[in-house]
Amino acid sequence: MTKETIIKPQAKLIWPFLAWNFGWTWGFLLTAILLKNLWLENPPTAYLVFEGIVASLAFFGPLVASLIVLKVKGFNAIFSFIFSGRKGTWLYLLIFSGGMAATFALAAGGRIEGSILAGFVGSFLYLTIMAGGIEEPGWRGFLQPALEQKFSFPLASAITGIIWAVWHLPLWFYDRVADRSQDPFLIYMVFCIILSVWLAALYKKTKSVIACDIFHALYDILVALFIGISQAYNLDFSQANPLFFLGGIAVLTLYSIYLWYRTDKEEKYLSDGNKE
Repeated sequence: MTKETIIKPQAKLIWPFLAWNFGWTWGFLLTAILLKNLWLENPPTAYLVFEGIVASLAFFGPLVASLIVLKVKGFNAIFSFIFSGRKGTWLYLLIFSGGMAATFALAAGGRIEGSILAGFVGSFLYLTIMAGGIEEPGWRGFLQPALEQKFSFPLASAITGIIWAVWHLPLWFYDRVADRSQDPFLIYMVFCIILSVWLAALYKKTKSVIACDIFHALYDILVALFIGISQAYNLDFSQANPLFFLGGIAVLTLYSIYLWYRTDKEEKYLSDGNKE
């Protein structure tokens, strides 16, 4: 892992970041929605591929916006921004990933979707590189720490989660791949806030965008892998144990809050020590 990045997000860059981010993502998603509605039934494969590429490009909005507002230029600078991290990064990634996997596995009673398991590696790589995880340079690499310059950790996490949820809103009108129209958006927003707390704590402790990228991608695929978990996120517990599901989420959230504040105290202590 390379040395920790010296790029520091600034609160004054939040609005330019949001403008670039939403402009890029919503522009591509609205184009995908238009393409889908222009050819609703039985489009040729080439048309579906083109539409899919357009939709996939939308997920690069947070990355593009963060690179622009932070003026990260050149391969080395981009590599450092994404792959830098502190000692112990992989340990904390393992703790968060293990806690999440255990929560889902217990809630699902160990039942998994065979088709998801069969394509696990390919899906995980796609989610890490092309969707889901690739958002993290923007959300955790820029927005969360920039908001923390103005607000407390819980409020900054809540604002990040709300913005993150709204950023996904066009997907409720694009059902070529998955139909979200029946998913309650407000419940989705609440879980975006919770996941923002987890990822903010992981980033605070590790200062690693790639760790957040991997955790985000793993979250997306484990929700699909364990039977009943995606329904549980809509508060439908017909196939998942609510005690294990909600209890595990609560434990991981409380741990995240504790870890963030402990790390913040350690950073302030070291900073004060260097001033003496």
